Amino acid sequence: MLLGDKNDSFSLTVILGFSFFGFLTSSLSFFIPLSLYIELVLLILSLIPFFLKKMHVYLIRFPKALLKSVWFWVFCLIIIFIGSYYPFRPDHFSYYVPSVYWLNCYGLIPGVANIDWILGQMSVFHIIQAGLDQTIDPFQRLNVFITILFLVYLFERKAYLLLVVIPIYFLFIQTSSPDVAIVFLSLVIVNELCFNYRIDKYKILLFIAVFIFIIKPIAFWLPLWVFVASIFLNKKVLKDYQVYLIPALLVIIFLIKNVIASSTLFYPVSLTKVNTYWLPDFRIIELSDQLASLYTFNKYFTENEISRMTFFHKIYSWLTISELRSILKSILVITILVFGVFSFFKKNSLYQMLWITIVIKFLVIFNFSGQYRFILDGFFPLVYILFHSIRIEKTKIYIAFLSFSFLLITLISYPQLVKQSFPNFKLANWMVGFRKKTLLTPGRYVNNLYSKENIGNLDFYISYYVLIFDTPPPAFTKKYLQLYDELGVFPQMKDPANIRKGYYMKTLEPEEKEKLRKIIEKYPPDD
Repeated sequence: MLLGDKNDSFSLTVILGFSFFGFLTSSLSFFIPLSLYIELVLLILSLIPFFLKKMHVYLIRFPKALLKSVWFWVFCLIIIFIGSYYPFRPDHFSYYVPSVYWLNCYGLIPGVANIDWILGQMSVFHIIQAGLDQTIDPFQRLNVFITILFLVYLFERKAYLLLVVIPIYFLFIQTSSPDVAIVFLSLVIVNELCFNYRIDKYKILLFIAVFIFIIKPIAFWLPLWVFVASIFLNKKVLKDYQVYLIPALLVIIFLIKNVIASSTLFYPVSLTKVNTYWLPDFRIIELSDQLASLYTFNKYFTENEISRMTFFHKIYSWLTISELRSILKSILVITILVFGVFSFFKKNSLYQMLWITIVIKFLVIFNFSGQYRFILDGFFPLVYILFHSIRIEKTKIYIAFLSFSFLLITLISYPQLVKQSFPNFKLANWMVGFRKKTLLTPGRYVNNLYSKENIGNLDFYISYYVLIFDTPPPAFTKKYLQLYDELGVFPQMKDPANIRKGYYMKTLEPEEKEKLRKIIEKYPPDD
């Protein structure tokens, strides 16, 4: 309604509602914790429209054909089943859960990046998760909902070819990973713009594209492409400033979030810093940049070796240093090149602009972190368009989905098999396999081994485990304490009586440094 467009799609309507919920929870997190009370208020408010007269005019009914589709419900059960497994991505324990925990307890606090630089990049997706995890989603399985919503869209638009993408993300949906949302929602935008476009949809598509960008900025190519596409699809819309008001508001919310968390517009890009009292120590930001470079090459080279490489040497090294990943990266690069030839052969301006924006994305992402998963949101749309004109029977696609699903479920259920087949696949070390009890209750780890310490005016907790996923905030692992000891700094509260004023980084006094070292010695080494 706010966008002033009528929408013929149930799934797009839900995506719009999801986006506005993200806008609302992000705005609230600036001022208050996303506590149980706030979640209950939001839940009640979301139910009110269903009781208003004439609200049915704006609501899109669930597609009746899906209710009768056996295949749809089978696929739903598979997604729910695999989503109930124990999480096994390290980011879940070191980034996703601690972010949600912070937001539940305190909301978005100025200078939270000073506690842990990873928290400086809190995603809007985690803010949404924090607005649901104490009521309707206590096991933090928002990605199961996103995947099923994507499935509804595919059946609704009969875009069955995209079904084969879903099993790939069986490795992610047990967690609150933003990657699931940006990949699936990007494919929705690409399918709508290329194969289901109507002029009156532009506002909706631009809004969702910008929302995907604020979930994870690596998807910057998507709103850029949607904007440029309007030149070829409907130039008049460019002159309508109202089209850009709500997307601009989303971007402003995103930038404010970043400044509050880390005092940078795009964390951890130091060039975008904003001078505030909570600006993190630049050595920590530089360390973040160095780690991104090291991960680009799987830590095969040192930072000095990487800095001396030419661009083409970096590309060559990136493509060749790991056997399995080299194959995946080579497929990615070849696909981009093939699509470039395809788009110009077809003389399709929409495809050509898509290719250009993906190339820009690849170059930008590669310059700060060439982890191939950061490029997948641009890779899958290219593959989809390349194969879209090939008519494949729906039944064959269903069988491919089931086969691929069976393969992934087998691998996740039997981690020893993965370790034997793919010794370099590190995720296998985190897998616990199938557990009967997850059929009733989704898998969730409980550690609760921590103690309380103090330095200066900061009371904090230290986990006895290598990760802090269920340690009350502010929390540290021994590794972070060792880093702060090495740098000679430690976070402090701006006002011990008011946490809303946030944290800043303070140089340690000699006695504080000695106290920190004694604390470090009390805890077992990180494994």
